[in-house]
This record gives sequence, structure tokens and C-alpha cells, in this order.
Amino acid sequence: MIPTMVLNQLPGLRNGARLILAPLCGITTAPFRRICLEQGADMVVTEMISSEAVTRGKSEDCRATRGLDINEGPLSVQIFGGDPVRMGETAARIAERQPEFIDMNFGCPVKKIVNGGGGSSVLREVDLLGQICREVVRRSSVPVSAKIRAGWDRPTGEKVRELARTIEDAGVTMLALHARTRAQGFTGRANWELIAEAKRAVSIPVIGNGDLRSADDVERMARETGCDAVMIGRAAIGNPWIFREVKTRLSGGEFIQPTPRERVAVLIRHIEEAARIDGEPGGVIASRKVMAAYLKRMPDVRGLRAGLMQSKYAAEVNDLCNAYLDQIGELADVPCVQEVALEEFASECS
Repeated sequence: MIPTMVLNQLPGLRNGARLILAPLCGITTAPFRRICLEQGADMVVTEMISSEAVTRGKSEDCRATRGLDINEGPLSVQIFGGDPVRMGETAARIAERQPEFIDMNFGCPVKKIVNGGGGSSVLREVDLLGQICREVVRRSSVPVSAKIRAGWDRPTGEKVRELARTIEDAGVTMLALHARTRAQGFTGRANWELIAEAKRAVSIPVIGNGDLRSADDVERMARETGCDAVMIGRAAIGNPWIFREVKTRLSGGEFIQPTPRERVAVLIRHIEEAARIDGEPGGVIASRKVMAAYLKRMPDVRGLRAGLMQSKYAAEVNDLCNAYLDQIGELADVPCVQEVALEEFASECS
């Protein structure tokens, strides 16, 4: 049976988001977002945009705004910061582009973000959280969502309920919960019961996030938590096909993993688009982590990986990948089935 979550439509979305690409620093760039949308993601979220950078006139230096095209598909633009006025001003400016949502990041655990008063540091001050949410909602002309973790250090239902209600009371229309605390980072297991706590505490849609690796996980999270949608992060790195896999499996179909030839074609396209947006060699060099992720499920890639980690131009990537396909012969057209541990892709921000 398809979970109710898969059939529900969330407010403010043209097509009803059920499967959402989580924001990941250095990963959810414009090329990857577009690929994930093509592979079945219902909505994608940008990398974080600094409210300090936007309000101080430095937004052109912000990597997350490069290649930003509202027309690429259902898009949520994520902002971060600890100052209500700057967050509100940033929301007002970005809302002029008419994305589906302005999303506020209250979950990033990275030390430099936390030390600057942004990300999950806001979760320590519930009053400040409410102030930021109210100001962003007041200034934004599009719906506002928020992404949080399950508190700063102790993951309790009481804390999650307090945070969720504070956000709802401020007028935020959707909440995403990564069911780990800031102290946990990406270690241990996400506590899905806390997603259920958030869902019981508020009437706005709740998105579940954390340890979603497969269609089985998505179905189980929906059943156990009652969440309205799910947000997939690390499992999509180098594997944008996971969205199509989930939808195929939940609808009762059989999903066939892409072959090395199909994976390579998407990798090359990703790098060519990155080079177009960020230039060469910068765009290619910055994408090396993503290239390595695409290779994780492919056979006999040691030589290809070594070459790609030295490449600086899209043409080099193209030549190396095509030589690899020639080298592996018939395996190029055999679906990849190798499993990959999510821990290999622990992102800096989520």
C-alpha cells in the first residue's frame, strides 16, 4: 500500500512535494538540483545562503546563489543567520524571485556557522528562534518553512515539541526535522520517534529527515511517524536515481539500477554544467567530491577515480569517463547494485 504521505499535497506547491532533496553544502548546487528533479524529486532545496552576505551586499560572493534559476522546478531557497532583521531582509529580497518556499536553516551543526550565531545555535534560544521566524514570515511574500534538528544536545520529545510549536506559532507553514541533535552531528541513529512527536505537536506539515536510504525506509518512516513528506540527503549524493527508485517501489513497480554508462552520462553532464556556471578549472575542481560519489557504485573504478581527482577541465572528465567505459567492456551496460554506506557522505551542513 502506498503511504498516505505519497498521496498528500503540501500547501504552496504546484505538484505536491512528497520526496524532497535536502540542502547539503557543496552538493545541492544548481546542476545537481536539476538532475534530482529529473529523477523524481518533487522539490529541491539550495545550499544555505548567508543573511549576512546578502544584507551586506556580498551575495555575489555566495556560492549558493550561482546558477540559481527559479524556473528550474519546485525550488526552496534556504537562508541562515542569527539576526532577525537581517534574516527578514534576506527573505524579502529572495522572495521577489518567487521560489516555492523561503526555508530557514536552524540545523547546520558546523562550528563556523554555529560560532557565527547561525544554524543549530539558534535552537539554544527559543525566544530568538521565534523572533527570527516571525520576522521572516512578516517580510516574505512566499510561504516560509524551517529546518531544525532535535535540539542542541539532548534529544527529548519535550524539546522537539517546544521548538515545533514556537515555529508554528510564528506563522511558518512547514517544518522539516532532522532527527539528530547538533551534538550528534551525523553519528548514531536518527530518532524517528522525535519526528512523530513533532507531527503530534503541530498542525503544519512535518517533513521527516535522517537515515533514509531506500524506499523501505521511506515507507517505514511514513508509517511510524505520520510525516507528510520526507527529505533525502546523503543517500542522494552521487545517486540522484534514489527519487525515481522510491517512487517506483512505492507504486508497486520494480526499479532497475542505472548502468555505469548511464551513471557516467549524468556525471559528465553534471560537470559540464558546473564548469559553465563556475568556470574552469574552478567548477571542475570544486566538483571532485561529487565525482567521487558517482563512482562509488561502479566496478573497477580505481584508475578512473585517480584520474578524475586530478582533472581540471570538463573535456578531461569526458575523455577519462569514456576511456573507462571502453575498458570495462560489457560491464558498462550492467546495472550497478553495490551498496554504499551513508557515513561516507557525511555532509558539512544538513
